[in-house]
Amino acid sequence: MDMPNPDKERVAEGQDPQQVELIKEIIGAATDAGKRYQHQLVLAKNMARREWKLSVRALLLVLVGVLLIVAVVSTLWLTLNATLAMGLFQLGLHWIWIGSGILLLNGLVLVGIVSTIRALLKHIGFTRAWDALTLSLKQSDASATKSS
Repeated sequence: MDMPNPDKERVAEGQDPQQVELIKEIIGAATDAGKRYQHQLVLAKNMARREWKLSVRALLLVLVGVLLIVAVVSTLWLTLNATLAMGLFQLGLHWIWIGSGILLLNGLVLVGIVSTIRALLKHIGFTRAWDALTLSLKQSDASATKSS
């Protein structure tokens, strides 16, 4: 009985060398696919961590924006009341123009804050990380569409 030589390639009796090569290729492809999937999971985990940080920052900025809206609306209300009271008391045109200017300025600030909040709300979520973790079909469809 011959001793097996680890340096020599073994081929089972009755097996074609082409079949052995095919099996080696299949095993190599499966190993490569496993390594790629592990790498994809590491990348998805990293992306989820970054999306979490982005979501927290966006949420904090939205909360600050909401507080600013409350402050601006309060200022608008107080300005409107003060303008009407002073305008009626003085019956002078200059007070109305001053009050109108303040109202216009606060209105523009309010529009800017609301548009900023709308833009920040789009960044709250984990859709890209979830798609990567679940190997979603949306992700492969999107990449196929981009490559076309």
